Amino acid sequence: MKEKILMIILTLFLAITMNACGMKPKTENSIKEVEPTLSEEIQTSEPNSTSEPTESDNSSISTDENNNTDVITNETEDKSEDTSNMGNTEGTENVDSTIEGDVFTNPVVLSTPPFNYYLSENASNKKSEPKNLEITSSKTNQITDEAEWLLNNNLSMNTYQIPNTSQNSGEILPEGIDESFDELIITKAFYDDSYIYSTYGADFSEGYILNIYDIKSLALIATFDFSNYRYSPDFILEDYDFIQQKINWAILKDNILYVSHSHMTYAKSSNNMNAYITAIDLTDMSILWRTEALVSNSNNFLIMDDVIISGYGFTEEDDYLYQISINNGEVLDKISLASSPYYLIKRENTLYVRTYNTDYELNIVQ
Repeated sequence: MKEKILMIILTLFLAITMNACGMKPKTENSIKEVEPTLSEEIQTSEPNSTSEPTESDNSSISTDENNNTDVITNETEDKSEDTSNMGNTEGTENVDSTIEGDVFTNPVVLSTPPFNYYLSENASNKKSEPKNLEITSSKTNQITDEAEWLLNNNLSMNTYQIPNTSQNSGEILPEGIDESFDELIITKAFYDDSYIYSTYGADFSEGYILNIYDIKSLALIATFDFSNYRYSPDFILEDYDFIQQKINWAILKDNILYVSHSHMTYAKSSNNMNAYITAIDLTDMSILWRTEALVSNSNNFLIMDDVIISGYGFTEEDDYLYQISINNGEVLDKISLASSPYYLIKRENTLYVRTYNTDYELNIVQ
């Protein structure tokens, strides 16, 4: 009995002593794991560890000259070029296009042009005098004898044959000249002493993309998108499918691009807003001048010194040979023709004009 009492007293003494020393007996219920906080996780991570951005991450890390990480910037904003029509007749939609010498590093989308006579303050103020042209011959042709006319007069249209078309007049298209542009097909190709020009569209009735190549190296110099030139602001709704204006001819001279556009239906279908020549300064893509309407729907035009020779005509409309100032686009003179002019070719001092049903020869009086 005394031994049991002694054991109880000893047990109580030990419990009191352990409690006074801050000691607790280890039991399973006394152990509680506490998860570290977010701040504790960051503090306990490896100090030299780095996180590499994934391919899908649009953030970029900029570094200073000592290759130390400096700033993290977000580049998720849309950097695509805006090619919408802003109605600026002086410049281009693609303002990011740059020029390196004679080479455009990006295709140029040209702004909507004026559909009446326009003259920029940047155009030349020089005056042009019309050429003295005298009709020396006028003969009815057979309409379909175009090849004979060229051969008999030892003439060339400076055009190339276009693949997959019945229009096989002209020389063989040089290898290296693109036969397509994106999903568009080549619709016309021609050349001068310095350049080769090719147009593209969805079919042979179109031509609103213009490529220009160096005639010696065949290097592509520039691509111009004339989509905004295709439709006049006013037109007859029923004739909409026929009023798309395409590129007829182009000449690049002294860093100015001269280009003609027209559709091949009645002028009234586009409210007489058809058949222009436009002069574009390639320094800044601004329009220097644009002619009045209905002066150029011939297959080509010529530059003779400071005068442009062009032609316009259509069924039940007036047919003329025009002389236009290269400096301001004004009409200097016009000569009435029997029918619509198709081709204009100069050889020595003679101007040959092929119209729908009549062949003309005009002496260029010096």
